[in-house]
Amino acid sequence: MSGSARILSSDSSVSSASSASSVPSPMTSLLQHAEYGHLLPEAHGLLAAHADKTKEHLVATGAVMEALAKKYGGDGATWKVAGMLHDLDWDKLEKDAEAHCGKTLEELLAPIHAPAELLADIRAHYAEKYGAEHPLDSMLRKCLYCADELTGFIIAVALVRPSKKLADVEVKSVTKKLKDKAFAAQVNRDQIRKCEELLGIPLPDFITLVLEAMKGVAGEIGL
Repeated sequence: MSGSARILSSDSSVSSASSASSVPSPMTSLLQHAEYGHLLPEAHGLLAAHADKTKEHLVATGAVMEALAKKYGGDGATWKVAGMLHDLDWDKLEKDAEAHCGKTLEELLAPIHAPAELLADIRAHYAEKYGAEHPLDSMLRKCLYCADELTGFIIAVALVRPSKKLADVEVKSVTKKLKDKAFAAQVNRDQIRKCEELLGIPLPDFITLVLEAMKGVAGEIGL
């Protein structure tokens, strides 16, 4: 743990008052292993250089992570950088899941002298492959793990709306589509629902937070 690691304060809100009794609070007291928010300008540069098909997803996830940092008391810029760069290698790998978060990602991050903690935080969201080495042991990592699939899913929901705009997407629409296993079938619904166990947030509240954060950058991502 670096000297800049921060701990979740005892008064941080983890769920709405109306749902606090039915949803467990997250046990993780560590907010983030390190702060690297100073890399935000570089993160924007990396997206411009390497993200084409995934840019909307990465910008959206960055905005969502910033909102989640505000909720839990984390460093907003740090969480935003992690969200923006978590799938930076995806376009270059042409969706090669086995190679995701591996050597190519290291090479893409090298020019900005990214700290080891950034790479570790990103790898933690690919829990199936890197979970043992980089566990979900901070709120940043837990939030990125849960938000990743949901941001992509909400974009898919927006794209089937007549307007193709996030402004016309409602929480009930997202909830309904989540129950339709044939829609965006590649999305891991269980990973999204982990928000209740890992973050202490009821699913409807989590969808609301994520959707509102994404609407805040709708113009930037063309939705």
